[in-house]
Amino acid sequence: MHKALKLLAAAAALASAPALAQQSGSIGDTISSADVSAMLSDFGIASELRSATAGGPPSLVATTSGGAKFLIGFFDCADAAKAAGCKQVMVSTAQSSGGVDFDELNTFNGQSSVTTVVYEPTNQILIFGRNIFMPGGIGRENFKLQVALFLKDMQNFVEGRRASAKSVAFAKSPNLKSKISSIAAPAESDSGAALAISHDRAAEVEIAIENSLDVDFTTDRQ
Repeated sequence: MHKALKLLAAAAALASAPALAQQSGSIGDTISSADVSAMLSDFGIASELRSATAGGPPSLVATTSGGAKFLIGFFDCADAAKAAGCKQVMVSTAQSSGGVDFDELNTFNGQSSVTTVVYEPTNQILIFGRNIFMPGGIGRENFKLQVALFLKDMQNFVEGRRASAKSVAFAKSPNLKSKISSIAAPAESDSGAALAISHDRAAEVEIAIENSLDVDFTTDRQ
């Protein structure tokens, strides 16, 4: 009951955040990596910018105090090299799919606050993401709240894996067809494309390996 009340409070805050931001004059149609890095610092989260690679966007690699890593990709930027003037941001992370049933992923997608998960079959990892579109104006507190809700969704997921004693070690999972594949694309196409930041999934595989340990997505200031 307490968790439900907290979730309702968060949803209400998310709904009211644009109006509050407008009152404070902090609305913006674009965002930069420097803006996001500063907001992550408010949570006590360290981040570093990775330059854009061929065919890929610039991204921040963020690390919580509990050792969990996630990515923030920047798209449609006026200055891609500096990740400045960007109209779209993707907050994303990944874990091994080993030991996770697809029914659990469907349940997560139905119960999470802001996060969607897809199964990426080529590397057999789970990619979690939240798309944030800037045009129309997103306030600073609104943006921070969406990141906080993403991290809360992820914490709930990893705690669920621990409670069910399922390994999060990086390992190949059975080559099963996912009921969640149809959420993003037909089964024969790339189901991870909607949430992935790197085109070759190298960044997501790296993050999945880093998140194979007993990490926490909670922050010191949540």
